[in-house]
Amino acid sequence: MSTVVTVRKLEIGKGMPKICIPVTDPDLEGIRQSVRQIQDAPHDLIEWRADFYKGLADPALRKDALQLLREALPESPILFTIRTSAEMGMLEIDTETYVALNLAVLESGLADLIDVELSRGEKAVRTLVEAARRAGAKVIISRHDFSRTPDRDVIVGNLCLMQEMGADIVKFAVMPHCERDVLRLLDATLVMKEHHPSTPAITMAMGSLGAVSRVAGETFGSAVTFGTAGKSSASGQIPADRLALILKSLDRG
Repeated sequence: MSTVVTVRKLEIGKGMPKICIPVTDPDLEGIRQSVRQIQDAPHDLIEWRADFYKGLADPALRKDALQLLREALPESPILFTIRTSAEMGMLEIDTETYVALNLAVLESGLADLIDVELSRGEKAVRTLVEAARRAGAKVIISRHDFSRTPDRDVIVGNLCLMQEMGADIVKFAVMPHCERDVLRLLDATLVMKEHHPSTPAITMAMGSLGAVSRVAGETFGSAVTFGTAGKSSASGQIPADRLALILKSLDRG
């Protein structure tokens, strides 16, 4: 049985996969509109995809966005994520800037979790893991392969490396090109559940072909799934209201 990670009152890794809704707006007014949609949608946590935000580099504007999210959704854990161009995100920044931005958010105390890309290297990852511990925040270490689905053992090996580097939650997203790619991703997820349960895992195969991976987490061992309340942040995301109905119908509890 996987370890359960508690963020605020949310238990990640227990029961049905938790629904995370991304916020991808470029400005405060857009975030306000998204928040209104999220308030009416089923969700467990939110992800601020800060790479979409035009004011990210400005400390005051960054804090304004975080405070808006915190005040409007006081019970929902906030996941702070910067997805760079290498991970199909909206920013092209060096590792030093990437680390500095995450450190500033941790120091603000306004985010409950941060997402750290494994591709940023061991030094950056360990620096942010240690900073998160000091700040009382949790860390998702993640990897994205937008071109293919690696072999099962490669996926499992990367997820285990993330555990060794101090992740509270590990994540791997892949791009499938056929049905067996999706099966490979689900098999890797099940291997983590059965043999490496020291952290919750989040996995997904992107696009319409991989949609089944976004709803089968309780069976195979993926602890969080990403749904939409308006805009999406990746291909294959399902509207949160529909996602909640599917997850409930598949609930084994």
